[in-house]
Amino acid sequence: MLDHGQRIAALILFAIALTAWLVVAIRWQPGAIPPSDPYWAEADSLRHLSDSLRRDSLRRVREARWEQKKDSFRRVDDARFARWAQERQLRYDSARLADSLWRDSVGWHYASSQRKIDTILDLNHTDTSQLRLIRGIGAYKARRIMRYGQLLGGYCSPAQLLDAEMADLQLDTLLRFFTADPRDVQRIAVNRCRPEQMTRHPYLRFTQAKALYEYRRAHVHIDSIAELRNVRELTEEDINRLAPYLSFAP
Repeated sequence: MLDHGQRIAALILFAIALTAWLVVAIRWQPGAIPPSDPYWAEADSLRHLSDSLRRDSLRRVREARWEQKKDSFRRVDDARFARWAQERQLRYDSARLADSLWRDSVGWHYASSQRKIDTILDLNHTDTSQLRLIRGIGAYKARRIMRYGQLLGGYCSPAQLLDAEMADLQLDTLLRFFTADPRDVQRIAVNRCRPEQMTRHPYLRFTQAKALYEYRRAHVHIDSIAELRNVRELTEEDINRLAPYLSFAP
């Protein structure tokens, strides 16, 4: 058994040890490295290097994500710009067509200040610039007239400007300004052409061209326009329209 003095001394020693431990615990912080110790200095440098690498990795990830977002934003902007450009072109074309029709109605020449004149033109020997000199014909109508003439292989009569394919142009009051010679048209060689070549002509549908081709194969040769009346797909009106454009040469 300890006597009273020994107990007091033990308590004092315990208090001193506890005080020293508390001082060390309070003053020491995790990560604090004594600068004089080379081991802790190296560990501290490795920790800072690891933190730096981690921060750099996070920065690269954020930059990559931002680049992906910018690319997506750029694609959206490009699509919006494309739609805007398409709508703008459509509005411009509509305005140009309306302006052209208005100029046609008042008899102005679209490309220059030259006034319209009254003249007679051969539909098979003219061009768009000459057609635009006619009152009521502008650039759009002139191109349509020339294009339809190319599909026909040439006009055999000005009345062809009233065909269904050209009815929207309303050229019935302008027929007196045109002439056409049937001898200038390009003829279809009935005894040599295939159905695909015949269907390029506006007056022949594919079923009619195929029936005509089959009739020719069955009879070897077609000698005249009268034989076409034996083809059921061709009406009398179709035959009359096609007559100037068909050739029965061998």
